Amino acid sequence: MPPLGVSPPVKGAQKIRVLIAERNRMASQLLAESLERDSRFEVIAVPGAAELLSVATIRKPDVAVISADFVSVPRKGLQIARALTIHDPGIRLVVLLDVPARESVIASFRAGARGVFCRTEPVSEFRTCLERVSRGEIWARSIEAEHLLDVVRSSPGCDVTGNDVGVLSKREVEVAECAVQGHTNRQIAEQLRLSEHTVKNYLFRIFEKLGVSNRMELFFLLSTHNKDVIHPAAGIDTAGDANSLEIYLKAAQEGSAAAQFIVGLAYFEGRGVEKNEHSAYSWLRMAEENSSELREHSQMLILELKAKMKLQDIQALEQSLTTRNNKMLAGKKPADLVKGHVGVHKLAG
Repeated sequence: MPPLGVSPPVKGAQKIRVLIAERNRMASQLLAESLERDSRFEVIAVPGAAELLSVATIRKPDVAVISADFVSVPRKGLQIARALTIHDPGIRLVVLLDVPARESVIASFRAGARGVFCRTEPVSEFRTCLERVSRGEIWARSIEAEHLLDVVRSSPGCDVTGNDVGVLSKREVEVAECAVQGHTNRQIAEQLRLSEHTVKNYLFRIFEKLGVSNRMELFFLLSTHNKDVIHPAAGIDTAGDANSLEIYLKAAQEGSAAAQFIVGLAYFEGRGVEKNEHSAYSWLRMAEENSSELREHSQMLILELKAKMKLQDIQALEQSLTTRNNKMLAGKKPADLVKGHVGVHKLAG
């Protein structure tokens, strides 16, 4: 008889494909061996933190089990989980925790987890968790659910659905577009003929309506999650507006990491420009190098490109990027290099 709460295996049923990334390699192997004793599951990969993103992208597990913390880097698992869900919102993640602390539970679900599981719980419950999450259900025991309810109760009431760009007014859309293009509040105010105070109020309302907390989150929301709703803010008009592309190309060549990401995304998806793997790879690599906030998002797309491209083409592009960066450094004075380290990046055109 199967353990309480665990459904018996169905004859001929397809196995649940699981990826496991515990806090260290040994813990991953032990958990994998324990799970594979159940005929319902197949452990398809046990990657370390460094290769987790690429393996999950390529293998596409039914459920990915990720430790919130890795031995080398605390909370690294949550960072990877967030990057995975941005790239693939449908991925089903279970985050492993030592204890169901309020902050850890909330952070896990915010990172995209469909379930959280504490290591203090029995293995039989872990199997049930994976089975439920693989079917699209949410897994949270009473204490974790109570933490989530506390967040809901303490949040201000709102009648609109988060991340729905359609709730923005025309003026709010204009402010949002300027914000994701990297303009300061003063620049937005001058461009739209508003006061800086009014711009701040608009941004506050935009963040509240869309459920984001900063400009970078707003950028990713508009550039990836809602690209069919608000194309101008995403960077390139799908109708093929050459002028729009030129604006972002110019900003990208001047060193704007956000613009480099937008142009790379345009070439990657063929939005307003013909798809071009080489161009997408080059611009995304620049964005990856120039911004820590864009790094993980760029890496996800770069991994997809590498899977499609020839090795010699990748090596040629890497060599080209290295040559370009060396020229940039050779042409700079020491003072310019110091500025570069505090965020002023100028790429050669």
